[in-house]
Amino acid sequence: FCGGRVTERRIQKPCFWGDKLVALVDGVPTGVCEQCGERYYRAAVLKRIEADLKTRSRSRRIRLPVIEYSART
Repeated sequence: FCGGRVTERRIQKPCFWGDKLVALVDGVPTGVCEQCGERYYRAAVLKRIEADLKTRSRSRRIRLPVIEYSART
């Protein structure tokens, strides 16, 4: 949208169910704007991720810390 050049990269995409992180998907082909950082996903890629989340077993598990946001003045 900003008009910057978009390059293809493979990134780690977080996947959420509501506000809960349910998976991190490694190696997702993504267009990334070099100017603003906006990410662009092809519909076929997102459909594949959705199908994989329903049918594939997890390759590994990780633990994530939960940090409460606090506005400091």
